[in-house]
Amino acid sequence: MSDHIHIIITGAKEKARTILLSRKKLKLGLALSAGLLCAVVIGAVICTRICVENSNLNAQVTAMNLKLIESTQESRNYADRIDDLLSKKTSQTATFEAEKEALVNKTLAEFNERNQLIENIIKNIGVKIKKHTPIANSGGPFIPHSASQQEDLLLRTDKNLDILRRTPLGRPVSGPISSQFGDREDPVNGKEAFHSGVDMQAKRGEKVLATADGTVIQASNNGDYGHFVEISHGNGFTTHFAHLQEYKVKKGDKVKRGQVIGLAGSSGRSTGVHLHYELCLNGKLIDPVAFMQTADLSKGVAIDEIKPVASKKIIAIASLSKQSQENTIAKINAVPVKIRKNISPMVSTTH
Repeated sequence: MSDHIHIIITGAKEKARTILLSRKKLKLGLALSAGLLCAVVIGAVICTRICVENSNLNAQVTAMNLKLIESTQESRNYADRIDDLLSKKTSQTATFEAEKEALVNKTLAEFNERNQLIENIIKNIGVKIKKHTPIANSGGPFIPHSASQQEDLLLRTDKNLDILRRTPLGRPVSGPISSQFGDREDPVNGKEAFHSGVDMQAKRGEKVLATADGTVIQASNNGDYGHFVEISHGNGFTTHFAHLQEYKVKKGDKVKRGQVIGLAGSSGRSTGVHLHYELCLNGKLIDPVAFMQTADLSKGVAIDEIKPVASKKIIAIASLSKQSQENTIAKINAVPVKIRKNISPMVSTTH
């Protein structure tokens, strides 16, 4: 068998052309052509796959970019909201602090005004407010006090309330005065005499009230005074209650303003049921009328219900009616305080 292949090609003009090919070369060419075709096909498949993967990757990258953009925008929105909330918080805090400061200043001003009114009342009824005086034979380094205005006001309030609690104010019974303090005609023998207190009409058995905080130093039968109670208020003031039907306290008892200390009667040298009420300052009898006319103040302050807590004391002062206080001051100014310096507390037997 021949190793060559003859290929005869006939043209249009019937001319024949013969191509002589070797079988080995033909097989090799066919093999190369087939390999090249396979390589082209495989390359095309690979390229197509790479293009598809690239397209998918591009789509994923695009989607991730979109999510990143959305996440960035959301973060900015959160940041804006946080800034807005912080701004509102700062604004609200500033507003709250301003309102609190205004309220504190207003409250301090009102308390200061109430304290001034109380001090005016105390001065007008003849009570001296003691001022601090340096103690002799003392010393040490000077350390400025760091108390705030509020603390100073509380101390001042405590001091004024203590004075009010221990100052005889108001009426021991509700009845009108039937005999004034001072010179008068004795109701028993008709002679000129000095009346050491005021007589007040009362019903038999009517409750007699303490007019200030203090300590009972006498509760017994005292001759012409009949059943008698004497209370010391620890600040120079003492009060006497005479002609009682009976007394409800004993010597040494601590009493509060408004507490029942006895019942009205007509014991001792008396022409009928009434209460004889005396007021002494530093051992000297004084007219109790001015002090009795502060009844509205004693009710407004509600001293009996004040606890030893500074804030509650301030609230009690704040509850005072300004008009009531001003009316009280007017009443006090209209009544002169009579002090008999040369008369001992128990000189008269005419009550």
